[in-house]
Amino acid sequence: MAAFALLPLLFMGIISLLEMNQASRDVQENISQLSLSLNRSALLVMPDEADQVQLAIAKANQYNQFFERLTRQNELVADCASSFSEGDGCLPPGVWIAPTSSNLTTSEARDATIRSLCIPARVMQSLHETEPVLSLSYIGTEDGVLVVWPYSNDSLKSTAPFSYKDTPNYELARSRKKTIWTEPFEDDEGGWMMTITTPFFREGKFAGIMGMDVSIKFIFTDLSTMRGRGYPFIIDSTGLIVARPKNKPNEPLDIIFSSENLSMSASPEVRAVAKKMLKGSPGSAIVALGRADGYVAYSPISNPGWVLGIAYASEEMSLPARFIDAGIKEVASSATLGLSDASRKVRDFALSAFAITVIAVLVAGFLFSRRIGGDIDSLVRLTEKISRGDFDVRAKTSGELAELGEAFNSMASDLNHYAAALDKAAHNRGESGVQSNFADEVKNALASSVPPEQEGYEIEALYKPTRANRFDFYDISRMNDRISLAMAGVGGDGIQAAMLAIMSRALIRACPIISGPSNAISDLNTQISQYGRGTNLACFYALLDPSDHTLEYVNAGFNPPFIVDPGGMVDTLGGGGIALGMLDRVELEETRIPIQPGDVMVIYSDGVVEVENDDGEAFGLERLINLAINNRTLSGEEILRIAEREIEDFSCSSEHPMDMVMIVLKRR
Repeated sequence: MAAFALLPLLFMGIISLLEMNQASRDVQENISQLSLSLNRSALLVMPDEADQVQLAIAKANQYNQFFERLTRQNELVADCASSFSEGDGCLPPGVWIAPTSSNLTTSEARDATIRSLCIPARVMQSLHETEPVLSLSYIGTEDGVLVVWPYSNDSLKSTAPFSYKDTPNYELARSRKKTIWTEPFEDDEGGWMMTITTPFFREGKFAGIMGMDVSIKFIFTDLSTMRGRGYPFIIDSTGLIVARPKNKPNEPLDIIFSSENLSMSASPEVRAVAKKMLKGSPGSAIVALGRADGYVAYSPISNPGWVLGIAYASEEMSLPARFIDAGIKEVASSATLGLSDASRKVRDFALSAFAITVIAVLVAGFLFSRRIGGDIDSLVRLTEKISRGDFDVRAKTSGELAELGEAFNSMASDLNHYAAALDKAAHNRGESGVQSNFADEVKNALASSVPPEQEGYEIEALYKPTRANRFDFYDISRMNDRISLAMAGVGGDGIQAAMLAIMSRALIRACPIISGPSNAISDLNTQISQYGRGTNLACFYALLDPSDHTLEYVNAGFNPPFIVDPGGMVDTLGGGGIALGMLDRVELEETRIPIQPGDVMVIYSDGVVEVENDDGEAFGLERLINLAINNRTLSGEEILRIAEREIEDFSCSSEHPMDMVMIVLKRR
């Protein structure tokens, strides 16, 4: 009888374990699905101004500057060749005359063409001395005259016998009447090259082309050495991958690159991303990667018609706090449903066993069901507390439910820590308490003293800090016989951003003048990369030399200042780059410009042009430029005060979201 009574108990125990394990697996599956859903929602609400998109824009701009520089240089030689002015009797080296042209062109006309290419050939040779990426340059005319540099038998053999006029880029440049770039190709030494071709015209008629073979090896090297969590790549106008790092991407990003042409991928999600990337503007896209999601930030490289993309796995992106509440409720509901269903099945099996067993088995089954039911009821009550936002709960289970209880406690603990982190972040973003007082004290400390006086110049500055937890500042100081002008804005908020602002201004003041703006800001970038802890700094830095009335400057991701001359013409100071702290090493282009009598230069922060009126309309850069044009004959102090008054009148009762910082420099 005892052995017979144990059989139903054994049967009931096995069934109970199977059902509980299945319930646990169901809960885990629901949580996994919830995580995927929340991450997809989080990625969808990320703006195109996110750091990942800005990094893609900055890197694409770096490549754009490379192609634009070579385009300008090639077009410069083509412009020289378009002028039919004969040289000083010189004969340019590397001249080759097509055999067929001897019957079509008189020797006098051909000799005149050769002499007219002397000056362009010299310019072409000079470019080779300054551009290490050039491997071959040539000028080819319609009447069969070819000038090659560097001049050697090998270069003539590789260009002349195959007739430059038969190449597709010759006819394409002729028909389009503009500069074109070929697709990348591999040379005999295994290096990657591209050819740029510019047509030139004489007296309105097509006269020939200027071409250069350019090495793009550095782009492949640069992609392979990019640091960060993303995987960079470049596609052309058809979606074909033209460049990416040597190492292959990890899962699940390898799905994106299963085909060498994203537009022809087997995945419709990848094809949709490629179509979005080829629209010609920067942005971001979401792509499904099996049971996970990916995020692709991208920006166009205009000259060759390429697009730079950086792919990220979804788990490397942040989860917005506003999706936590919905996630908690779904987890609680799924857990309650699965456990209740398991309890019902256990109760049914227990009742069947009780009907055919002795009283001892009935007692044992009752006690077993009571223990299981108590644990289930406890989990139900705890999940209801979690759904109401009470994360400080712990389940006490044993036996078959011990593993499920541990998983439940781990989930509650993670949610509790996440909520605490959100509360702390919300407190740090607040405008009251110690954090607000600290921010106010920092902004008061950032207020600079009266700008130094300089004969022949007027230097005025405006600094109006707000209660917003953002930090913009300026610094004007005399450094020996020069005057340094700096304006910067910290990317981020909180105590870390405040400390970066204080540290950056101190380092800017300590910059040695002999190193020049580019080296000084590069050293500042090194310090921010080491100690900034994820923050970054957009900065404009310049040195004014009153002795020769020149301004030498660099721009690291800051608003480009502008100069209004006495005639009302406006010139924008270019040379912008990526903000400091984004990369371990930056090389900024240093620019020197003259400051003429009557010139008015304006340096401004985002808070000046982005302040809004009651209708949500921004003050804008155009208004600021027109204000400087209309008041350019006034003193620097008057221009600054008029700008301050007009901005205040424009914004009226609207709150200022950012600090207002502006410098006006005028040469008398």
